[in-house]
Amino acid sequence: MPARTRLSVAIAGFVVLCATILFTVQSFNSDGTQIYELSNQIGLSNSEIATNTNNTGKALAQVDLKSVDGATVTTQTFVGQPAIINIWYSTCEPCRRELPVLALGAKAYSDKVRFIGINIKDSAKIATDFALEYGVTFEIFLDTNGSFIRSSGITTAPVTLAINDQGIVINQFAGELSTDKLNSLVAELLK
Repeated sequence: MPARTRLSVAIAGFVVLCATILFTVQSFNSDGTQIYELSNQIGLSNSEIATNTNNTGKALAQVDLKSVDGATVTTQTFVGQPAIINIWYSTCEPCRRELPVLALGAKAYSDKVRFIGINIKDSAKIATDFALEYGVTFEIFLDTNGSFIRSSGITTAPVTLAINDQGIVINQFAGELSTDKLNSLVAELLK
């Protein structure tokens, strides 16, 4: 068989293979595609994706957390000064990228705003070592039993809460925090 004919047969075979794959994929998607609905409900079915409850305007959840030293601390002690509370864990990539922003913000605003980290997955040692690696010197607490995130309806990380001195959430931001967004949250707290 001449080279030109072999090439034509190979191209035709490739086209038939691609068409078969495309047809097969479309067949599965047309009648097997699962439709997902966003929901804030705690009891989710398999066809729903969880989202965070919007806590803006609500009082900060009053629960007990653990300090990295092992002491039990109530979130009520966070009330009395404007605060930025960041919910994070060490294997969360957006959490990793935003920690230096929070570390610098905590240093810049230390005389006006309290910065608090709430770790939702790691041990005290991992959380402390990880935070220090990124220059974090603000307080870190552990939500060891999930009471904070459950009470707040938080299902994703990172999440940052801006809390006024009365303990009311005045803003909530889900996702990676930029320097501009952090400055905006602090400005809103200091109005």
